[in-house]
Parts: sequence; structure tokens; C-alpha cells
Amino acid sequence: MPIKEERFIALLTAYIHEQINEAEFEELINLVQQADTDQEDEQLASLFDKAWQQANQQLPIKLDAERVFRRIMTAPQLNTPAQTKRPRIWLIAASIAALLCLAALLYRQSISQLPKKTRERLLTQKKEAPVSGKRAVMLTLSNGHQIPVSALGEGVQTLQSGGRVQRNQNQLIYTEDQHVKANASPAFHTITTPVGMDYTLTLSDGTHVQLNAGSSITYPIAFHQQERKVELQGEAYFDVAKHPNQAFLVQAKGTHIRVLGTAFNVKAYQEERYVVTTLLTGGVKVQSKVLRPGQQALSNEDGNPIAVREVDVEEATAWRKGYFVFDQDDIKKVMNTLARWYDIDVVYNGNLAGKTFGGTLSRYTDFHQLLYAIERTGSVKFTIEGRRVIVSP
Repeated sequence: MPIKEERFIALLTAYIHEQINEAEFEELINLVQQADTDQEDEQLASLFDKAWQQANQQLPIKLDAERVFRRIMTAPQLNTPAQTKRPRIWLIAASIAALLCLAALLYRQSISQLPKKTRERLLTQKKEAPVSGKRAVMLTLSNGHQIPVSALGEGVQTLQSGGRVQRNQNQLIYTEDQHVKANASPAFHTITTPVGMDYTLTLSDGTHVQLNAGSSITYPIAFHQQERKVELQGEAYFDVAKHPNQAFLVQAKGTHIRVLGTAFNVKAYQEERYVVTTLLTGGVKVQSKVLRPGQQALSNEDGNPIAVREVDVEEATAWRKGYFVFDQDDIKKVMNTLARWYDIDVVYNGNLAGKTFGGTLSRYTDFHQLLYAIERTGSVKFTIEGRRVIVSP
């Protein structure tokens, strides 16, 4: 039978805003169960979308919708014979936007309505948030002298070996100097970002580089040879200036990436197994493999064949817009990523084999609330002791 549109949207909107009572929630479930045909399933999906648009909310966190949904639908209060007749109805019919409604509710409930014991363990034990004591982007000159970038004055200035650089808010801009360019051995500088901070750099050839947290890039203050070569540790997004007669090379943990003019992302943290190169536009050559836009190469120092796969480039570069994106990643990989941003020490307790997490998290979400949300997926449990986080199955 056709779903009562106005009533369904009213109930779902109340659900999103946490204004639904038990009887209304049961009514909402019953309306979902009434969708017995493909046409009604499509109507259901459309109504979910409409309710979501009317809610007009922006979530601070988006959890893996399917995983969250499964936890909700396996709750004892919903595990009834009537419900099990169509156990995956929402997975079949609902759109991603609809499922995020459920994720939104779960997230807010996890802040205010979780069992008292769980809330106390995550939010009242040693409440201090992890904050790094070394929050400075550092510029290292070729003589080893280090300067906090924030200590550089505004405007163009000349550094050691004649390099001309300008600090403009949260970026450092090098300008080409013909006298320096003529030098057969130009000086090299290194920019290093601490945990919890990224930074933007423009090289003397006009290439834009955005460094993720816990990363460093070493580069000449001027490019004068046939190749423009830089060395990366950590993660960076490159928008390479086009110079057809001067290839751009990135060296990262034994992987050599060669381009002429393109936009790509390289992830090469020491603690991770692979160097991950993602191409957005143009073309790059990773060792012997040529990538097309939308492809990602996985390489390492072990000499294993390079793996190439199709990916969502927006997800691969989401960090540039302030998000973590996990695709059912191993929990240790997830925690390594969080540690680089929140400056925490992670300790693993027990067997965590097969423990994963998927979801999109704002990098500016309160750390304790973020752990709350991960724990609510049922993957792992956390114990916080100051800056130390213990992960248990």
C-alpha cells in the first residue's frame, strides 16, 4: 500500500531532531515495513531524501552508514518477527543521505544518551584534550639552521644563499631569482609540519604544495637543471606548474614519481607500508607505471610489483578540506592517522586482528567525541589516560 508521505516525513524529521517518542518510533518502523514492492521501495528512498533536505543539517561527523544501520537494526527492541520479514529493507531502499540521518541520530545520542558507564569512561576520565606542545611549522635552511615560519616577517625577504621568500598568512611563497638560478649548486630548504597542522608552500617554479600533518618536504630554492626534484616524507598534495622542458620529480621512501604538469597526492609516512600516489589531473609515472586521472598506485621499498587501482580522488584528498576518510581501514592505520593530527600515543591491548573502521570524520571534531563515534560502531573500545589512548577489542 502507498506510504503516507506527510506522516512519514513528519516522523523521520522528528527522528532526526531527537523529538520522537517510543510510540512514534514504532510507527516509523511499521511504515518502513509496509514497503513491499519495488515501487514502494523507490518511494521510500525518495521520502528519506526529502526529509533529509528539509532537516538541512550539517553533521560534524558522518559514520559508515551501513555499519551504523546494522547496529541499529539488530538492537533487541527492533528484533521482532515483523521486522525480520524484511531485514534489509533500509539497506535496499534508502539512499546514502537517508542512512546518514540514522548516523546523525546515533552520533548525537552517543554524546548525550549513552549508558552512564560508557560516558564516564570516555568523557570524564582525564578529560584534558591532547594538544601538541610543538605546534610550529619549521623552515630548515641548508646550513641546518631552523626558523619557525611564523617568525618570518610579512613581505619578500632574502634568506641564506640568496633565496627570496614571502610569508603570506598560512603559506610560504618562493620567487625565482635569476642569480640563484644560475648557481650550479643551489641551496636546499626543508619545511616540516608538526602533528595537528598542515601548511601550504609555493616553490620557485610556481608549483603549489600542501603538506599534511607530520610531514616534510626538501626542495632547492631555485630549479636550474632539466629536472625539478623534491623529496617528501609524509603526505602532500602537488599542483605542479607546467614547464614542458623540465620534468618534476618527487622522491618518497624509494618511490620515484615523474610528472610535467599535473595535480596529484602522495602519501609516504614512514610507519605505513605503502607509498600511495593518487592522480587527479594530467599524468604521472610512478616507477614504471603510468597513471591516468582517478587512479592510485601503491608502491613500497620491498621491490614488489606496483599495484594500480581506481579510486575516488575526493576521498583520497579529503584531508585538504579538513576531513579524515576511512574505508573499512585496519584500526591501527586509523589510529596512526589520528595520532598524527591529535598528537597522541596509541597503545594496543589484545587481539585486534580484523578490527576496522569506515567513515568520514571532521579533523576539527572534539577528540573525545570522535573516539565516542568510532567506539559506537562496535569495532573497538578506548581508554584515555591523558595523551595516551589504549585500544582494546
